[in-house]
Amino acid sequence: MPPDRPVTLLTGATGFLGSALAVRLAEQGDTVRCLVRGATAEERAARLRAALDGRLAEEHRHRIEVVPGDLAEERLGLPPAAFEALGRGVSRVVHCGARVNMTLPYQSLYGANVRATEDLLELAEARAASFCYVSSLAAVGRGVTGEPFELTAPVSGGYGLTKWSADRLVSVAHQEGRLRAVVLRPGRITAHSGTGRSNPDDLLEGVIRVSARLGLAPVLDTRIRLSPVDWVSRLVVALCGTDRAHGQAYHLIAARTLPWAAVPAALRAAGYRLTDLPYPRWRSAVLDAGREDPALARIAHALPGTPLSFDDRTACEPRNAARTLGGDHPEPPSAERLLEATLGRWQLAGELPRVP
Repeated sequence: MPPDRPVTLLTGATGFLGSALAVRLAEQGDTVRCLVRGATAEERAARLRAALDGRLAEEHRHRIEVVPGDLAEERLGLPPAAFEALGRGVSRVVHCGARVNMTLPYQSLYGANVRATEDLLELAEARAASFCYVSSLAAVGRGVTGEPFELTAPVSGGYGLTKWSADRLVSVAHQEGRLRAVVLRPGRITAHSGTGRSNPDDLLEGVIRVSARLGLAPVLDTRIRLSPVDWVSRLVVALCGTDRAHGQAYHLIAARTLPWAAVPAALRAAGYRLTDLPYPRWRSAVLDAGREDPALARIAHALPGTPLSFDDRTACEPRNAARTLGGDHPEPPSAERLLEATLGRWQLAGELPRVP
């Protein structure tokens, strides 16, 4: 490959954020080598094609390479020669893939989230490639302030512990001089600010849709952050491509929050009639409706019995990205306008019910 066309090895390309990264990296001229699970080349290509969903223009599609690999398997499920070939020509590894499950224990998630990170660090070190690790705010202890590169405060829960462990592996590898690394810790990633394309597994967006559908809104003592996927992916690519970002960590969340009450207010402004219910009664209503509707059941079973919170990271003040990128730092859209625009786009796409 010409030296001005870097090869980026990307994991997680079939996910919500990872597919957005694949598009943005290809559009900026990278050859993007996407690690995808699948028994055959056709199956892998189909999975990635479905994830990209027509977002990559024809002129950039030749920059996408699909290669086999499974994060849950030792050495990515590859024989030695194929594992070595995976890193050939790679100048940067963007590790965005993970198994996200908030109920499974550490051991069940260890392979995909920790061991795979070790394997990819080894591959990057052998190729003298930089390493961009997409960690998670789940790895950050509740009392941690700032954006420390090395996390020392432990966390709880299997998923959080695996992301904490992998985060530490990356920071130690950088501090030992084995490679150059940057750690990125997104929180909740919300719908695209331009298209409204959203993550079907996101609980916040599921609660909004259920509220509009049932005409019932929970009364919650929480705040929300809207960090659209296009803004987060733009930050990831900008920071991964900046040498001065190495050795630092970045919390990729919008600095501004909204009270939950702004959500029912926006739904009412969009034409929906809502009855406010205390959370326990609202949850019971959703569980009852879910017995008749599989789509509602999916959301209902994700609802905790304890009070629902969408943002408990009051100590998180994301400042490092603005300091590093300076005038190139993109600001997220206004939260109020973003919420209003997203609801409008969901209505047009049929993702919200018709206004009665």
